[in-house]
Amino acid sequence: MKKVWILFGVLLSGLIFYKVFWASDNSTGSVAKRTSLDGGDSFFHTDSTVAKPVPNGDAGAPALGVLEGDYASKADSLVAFALQRYGVDYTYGGVTDEGFDCSGFITYVFNHFGIEVPHGSSLQAKVGESVPVQQAKKGDLVIFTGTEVKDRTPGHVGIVITNPPKAVQFVHSSSNGGVKVSELEGTLYQDRFLDIRRIIP
Repeated sequence: MKKVWILFGVLLSGLIFYKVFWASDNSTGSVAKRTSLDGGDSFFHTDSTVAKPVPNGDAGAPALGVLEGDYASKADSLVAFALQRYGVDYTYGGVTDEGFDCSGFITYVFNHFGIEVPHGSSLQAKVGESVPVQQAKKGDLVIFTGTEVKDRTPGHVGIVITNPPKAVQFVHSSSNGGVKVSELEGTLYQDRFLDIRRIIP
């Protein structure tokens, strides 16, 4: 019996040694880089990022199947273009590929397609027309409060990347992690939700 326990201990030690020195280090790869000035909304972002497998070993893009190619609609093209910015750092006031704030990301993406959208979440909350969340589709804006849920004024914006009947997922520039994909239902974003705005008919 003593030999069995010794063998077990040797195998366990070997496994731990392998994990520490040879296994691929995925633990730090998923840690969000905090790039905001205050990181004040990290509580609202840490539990709601959509984990996606990485395609073709490209660590900078989510596996959503819409990153390259020709698309049937402007909304599909817009979503693909937005997702190509995946991983770009959050920069307060940023409106370029060097870094975006939430509304700067929206302005940048829509302007690329000749659709003028003002910079600022309060202004973006007024563009287009309001539609029920159950009818949200690719290319719509999803409007949220800021980090103070009780203050029901617009403070964060994303772009819907799914069509019904799928649950609402959106790409956005977060002060905790930069451009990423999150879900609406069942997360703290649902508490912060204000409206869906349709810009592309």
